[in-house]
Amino acid sequence: MKPLLKETVEIFDFKGLWDVHSKCGLRIMQKDDKYIIIVSELYQDNPGTSITQATCSLAKQVCEAYSLPKEEIVYIEHNPDMNSKLSFYDEEFYLVTFGLNNDNFSNPQWRQLTTAEIKDFFNDENRN
Repeated sequence: MKPLLKETVEIFDFKGLWDVHSKCGLRIMQKDDKYIIIVSELYQDNPGTSITQATCSLAKQVCEAYSLPKEEIVYIEHNPDMNSKLSFYDEEFYLVTFGLNNDNFSNPQWRQLTTAEIKDFFNDENRN
C-alpha cells in the first residue's frame, strides 16, 4: 500500500555515523508516481553527521519513517547558501542515485542539478 502523502516539511532527526544524533531539513513531495525527498544540510544547527556523510543510511531512515517504497523515490541533497565569499558555500542541489542491495541503499552517485531541473521539481502543476 502506498502512503498517502501530499507534502511534508520538517526538521528530521536521524542516526548519523556511529549512531550519533543528527538533524537535517526534510521536504517530501509526491510528483507523478514518485516521492521526491529533499534533505537539507543544517550546518551549525546539526549536532552530528552531515547529510552527505550519511547518504545511504539517511535515505533508508526517511523511507522507513514515512513508509516510502525505496524503488519509487527521487533523492536530492540540498546545501543552502551560507552567504559566504567562498564558492563551496553557494546553494547547490544534487540528485543522488543508488543501488539497492538487500533492502539497503548502496553505491550513491551524485549529479549537480541545473536551475531548470530544480525549477521542474518545485513546479506545483506537475505534483499530484
